[in-house]
Amino acid sequence: MLKEKRHLKFMRFFLPILFIFYFGGITLFTHTHVVNGVIIVHSHPYNSEHTHTAQQAETIFFLSSFYTYGDIPQPLSPVLWLLLIGILITPAVCNKPYSATYGVISLRAPPALD
Repeated sequence: MLKEKRHLKFMRFFLPILFIFYFGGITLFTHTHVVNGVIIVHSHPYNSEHTHTAQQAETIFFLSSFYTYGDIPQPLSPVLWLLLIGILITPAVCNKPYSATYGVISLRAPPALD
């Protein structure tokens, strides 16, 4: 239990810091290269002048040209919304108190529910 709390505390601080560094890396260091008459625009931290190998340029091209529409197929849309609503509303309408130690024998009496 103590180890899990330590992991959660670590992740609570690590993930926002990781996002801040990622967001800063993709917005603050935008620059261009001209390779064989083609302008390549990308972003990463760098020290003044630098070049990229052919493999790096190809990787930048493939990562920059990846597109997704993010559309959910229409027949699945109502099912996904109902599932999400069910997950969100179930704890609010359920009368049973939530216990993380379900099935564990406790040596104290449960609280009285009025």
